[in-house]
Amino acid sequence: MRPSLRLLRLDRPVGAWLLVVPGWIALGAIAGPRAGSLLGLLLLVYGVLSRGAACGLNDALDARLDAQVPRTAGRPVASGRLPTRRALALSVVVGAVAPLVMGFWSVEAVVWAAAGAPLAAVYPYMKRVTHWPHGWLGITINWTFPLVYVLLTGGLGLGGSVLYGASICWAVGTDVIYACQDREADVRAGVRSAAVLLGRRSRVLVGSVYAGCVVLLASFGVIAGFGPLHWPGLCVVAGQLGWQVWRADLADVAACGRAFGSNPLCGLLILVAVLAGRVGTLG
Repeated sequence: MRPSLRLLRLDRPVGAWLLVVPGWIALGAIAGPRAGSLLGLLLLVYGVLSRGAACGLNDALDARLDAQVPRTAGRPVASGRLPTRRALALSVVVGAVAPLVMGFWSVEAVVWAAAGAPLAAVYPYMKRVTHWPHGWLGITINWTFPLVYVLLTGGLGLGGSVLYGASICWAVGTDVIYACQDREADVRAGVRSAAVLLGRRSRVLVGSVYAGCVVLLASFGVIAGFGPLHWPGLCVVAGQLGWQVWRADLADVAACGRAFGSNPLCGLLILVAVLAGRVGTLG
């Protein structure tokens, strides 16, 4: 039982939060503080399950590569504690259940949630063919964002597209920091990433996409006509992202890990800034 729970990363909730929080940000951007709790709860359960399924699939497909990287060698499949077939079966079952959770909202929600599954299934292969799998992950891990917008408004629109772009920039930066932890081992194993390609220049990339995230968040604030409370919150977000850039040093793997682990807090700061901006803009 324990290897199965570890396969689904229930012992490491950071990734689940990074999948759930974008949906909450979208919900807050649309409905503000008046946002209902049902959809938020469904997004939480859907995010935990779908992230677990994606991690299980990733581990099953990457077992050989994971075994060559010290940080991932202890994962259930890579270490041999969980057979590959069992891991794949568990991932498929959990992945099938995840969209069904959205049935408590509507049939359309199930369809849109299920549409994100192929994106997650392709991701493990991206690191084999490109040094830029982070862009694909940015689109995939933020799938709850267009999901919420389509359900509540019928489409992204200009504002939703800008905010979705900000979320993708944020996800790309976090994933590059994550990849920096394993750069040397990934080089030996033949795994591709921006960290492998750029080396110490990875920090420049992280700083650039994080700057893009802040600019797009500010642009959304203008488009949405946010009130004055949004801007101090956005400054706090910019400060937190800047701290991550400062800590994203390839020479200090532990510092990269701490920077990556701070992103659930960063997501909540973005959510608070969006909710604060919505105060006074709703009739």
